Amino acid sequence: MIGRDRTEAEAVVRAFQDALPPSSDPIEGAFASTITDPIFPGALFAWPRGSGDPPVFYAAAQTQAQWRRLRPLLLAFVGPTLTDFSGGISRLDPNRPHEQVLARSGFAAVVRLVPAVDTAASTERALHRLTAAVTRTPLDAEPPVETTGRLLARIRDHLNALAIDDARGLLELCRSEHRLDALNLKFLEIEILAVARDWRAITAISGFDDLLLTRRPSAVTAALLEAAYWSCFDDAAPSLAAYIASARQRVRDLIRIPSPPGMGDGAWRLYALEALTRGEPYLDLANAALASGANLGSLFDDLSALVVVPDTTRPVVKSPTAEAASSLITADMSGALSSIDQAKAMFARLTPEERGALLEADQPRRALAAITDTFGAGRTPTDWIEWLGALDQPAFTGALAVARQGAQEWQPGLGDPMEIAGLAQSLNAVADAPPASDRLVEGLPHLVAWLQKDPDFPRPVAYSVYEAALERLMLSGRAAAPMLDSAGVLARGMLTIGPAPGAYGRLLSDLVEFSGQGAGLRTAYWLMELLEETVASNAPDQQARDRFWQDAISRLLPIGRQLSPLQRSSLKKLAAALGWGERLPDVLSSAPDNAQDLVLARRLSGKMVAVYTLTESAGAQALETLKALAPEVDVRLNSDHGGSRPLRALAENADLFVIVAASATHAATDFIRMKRGDRPMVYTAGRGAISILRAVEEWASRSDAPPLETVN
Repeated sequence: MIGRDRTEAEAVVRAFQDALPPSSDPIEGAFASTITDPIFPGALFAWPRGSGDPPVFYAAAQTQAQWRRLRPLLLAFVGPTLTDFSGGISRLDPNRPHEQVLARSGFAAVVRLVPAVDTAASTERALHRLTAAVTRTPLDAEPPVETTGRLLARIRDHLNALAIDDARGLLELCRSEHRLDALNLKFLEIEILAVARDWRAITAISGFDDLLLTRRPSAVTAALLEAAYWSCFDDAAPSLAAYIASARQRVRDLIRIPSPPGMGDGAWRLYALEALTRGEPYLDLANAALASGANLGSLFDDLSALVVVPDTTRPVVKSPTAEAASSLITADMSGALSSIDQAKAMFARLTPEERGALLEADQPRRALAAITDTFGAGRTPTDWIEWLGALDQPAFTGALAVARQGAQEWQPGLGDPMEIAGLAQSLNAVADAPPASDRLVEGLPHLVAWLQKDPDFPRPVAYSVYEAALERLMLSGRAAAPMLDSAGVLARGMLTIGPAPGAYGRLLSDLVEFSGQGAGLRTAYWLMELLEETVASNAPDQQARDRFWQDAISRLLPIGRQLSPLQRSSLKKLAAALGWGERLPDVLSSAPDNAQDLVLARRLSGKMVAVYTLTESAGAQALETLKALAPEVDVRLNSDHGGSRPLRALAENADLFVIVAASATHAATDFIRMKRGDRPMVYTAGRGAISILRAVEEWASRSDAPPLETVN
C-alpha cells in the first residue's frame, strides 16, 4: 500500500494513468490491488507502451521498511534473468510525465523494471505471482520453527547486549528440545557464563575437570583458563606457590602454543606462571605472554628477567608428511583459523601417496576429520570480507563455525578506509536468498560482537559498516524474531557518532519500523531505551527526531494498560522531558494503583539495590523512580574505579547488584563479581536510567512474592 490512506493512494494512481502517453494500451486492472493492500510493501505500476515495445513496470515503496521487504522480492521474481533490475533504485526521467508523478509522490524508493521483448510476458506473470505470494501470507502468520543455527544466533544476539537471562532461556530451550548434545550444551553454558564474567560458576559446573581433557572450541578453552585463574587468585596477587599448589595440576595441559584466540588477562597470567614454573626450556610461553598486551601485573617483570638464549641448534628437518600431520594436530587442538588454513594448505600440497600414508595414522586422520566437519573442506576465510564473499558457495558449510571463531580471532578495529568501504560493500552485496541469506543471519550477531571488541567502538569512520550491518539485521527479522539486542547495540553506537542529517532521519525511521507495526511488551523497553538515547544524543535533524518521538510513543500508547509499573513511569518521564506530559492519555498520566504496581513495590520493599555506573545522572534518575514506586527500597549508587571498601560492602550485602556495562570498568566489574559469590547480579546494555530500571524490574519479576490476592 502507498499513501496515508486509500484516497491518497488512488489519487497517485489516477495522476500516473493520466500522465501516460495517449498511445499506451492499458493493462486492465494490472496490479491495482497492490495500491491499497495494507499487506503489500509498496505498489506496482505498469506503462504498457505499445507499437511492439515491451511494457515497462515500476515498483514504489513508501518507506525504507517497505523497500527492505520489496527489494529482495523483486530480485527473486523479476531480477536480472527477466528485467534489467539488479537491486538499485532508478533515476527517474524528467522528460516522462508519468515518471515525474512517481518522483513527486514522496516515495522512499522507485525502481523501473524493463524487460526484453521475449521476457515481457514472463515478467508480467512473475509480478502477478509476486503479488499473490505476498497477499497469501497474513500479517499475523506464525513464524516457521527456528533452526538450531538461528537459535544459536539469537543467543549471541542476547549476549551482545549482556541479556544473560534471555540467553540462558534459549539455552534451556535448546536443552529441552534436544537441539544439542550434552557436551555442546556445556560448551554453550560456559560461553554464556564467560560473557557474564561469572568465573566461579564456570569452575562449579558439573564435570569441570572432564572438560579439561576433552576436545573443545578455543573460546571454551580460553574461558576455562580465565575461570581457573580467578577462582584461584580472586583479587589477590598471583604467586608461583599458590599456582603450583592449586591451579597447575588442573590447567597445565591447557597451556599450549599456539594459544587460544581471545584470552583475557587471567588466562595470560596462567601462561606467565607456567613459563616461570618450567623455566628456560619453555620460553615460548614467556614470549607469548609478554607479546599478548595483557595486564600481567608483577609477573611482567619476572618474565622479562628470564634470560632469552638464542637457539643455535639445527632445526629438525621433517618430511612433508610429518610436517602436515603435526600441523593438522596442532590446528585441531588450537582451533585457530590461521592454523587450520595452514594445515589445510600443507595437506593439499602432499602427493596422493603422501596423503594416503598420513591418513593411515590415527591422530592426524581424526584431526583432519574434525577440522573438515567443523570448518568445511575449502579454504578458510581470513577476515569478514572473505567470509561474506563465500556465503553463497555451497561447499562453505562451516560458515557459522568460522564466524564464531573469527569473532574471537580476527583483529578488531576498523581504521583503514579501504577495509571499511570493502566491508560495507560486502555486507550489502550478500544475496538475499539461500544459502547466503541463511548463513548471514546466523553469522551477523558474531560480526556485531566483533565490532564491539574494537577498543574505539563506535568509530565515526566506520559508520557505513554499522549502517550496513543494521540493515541486514532488519532484513533478517522478516520471517522470525528480530534480533533487537544487536540492532540496539549498533543503533546506540550510530547515535553516539552523530550521523549526517539524512542518515539520521533514515536511522530513526528504520528503528521505528523494526520495532514492528505495534509495539509489544517485549519491544517496549527497547523502544524507550532508544528514545532515551536520542534525548541524550545530539540531533542533526530536529524534525526527524520529533517524528521519531511521536511515532515511537504512538506505538506504545495502545498497550499503555499492559505496560509494567516502571515502563509506565519511564514513559511518563520521557514524555515530560520531551514536553508532552500534558498530552498523555489518562492511562499513563494517572497515578499507578493497580495490583501489578503493588506487587512490584512489595517485592522491592526492604531490599538493597546497588547500581554501579560511571554515568551518575542516569543512576540518580533510576534511584528517584524506584523510590517513588517503592519508598522502602534502599538504592545505593557507586562509581568507584576500582575495588574500594564501599564497593566491596555493596557487593557483599546488596540483594541485587546492577552493573551498567557500557559505563563500567572491567576492573570494577571483576571485583564486584568476585565479591558477589552466588548473589544476584545483572548487567544493562544501555547507559541510561531506563536500562537500569529494566534490569531491576526483570529481576524483581523473578523474585519470590506473595500472590496478587494477598497484597492489600
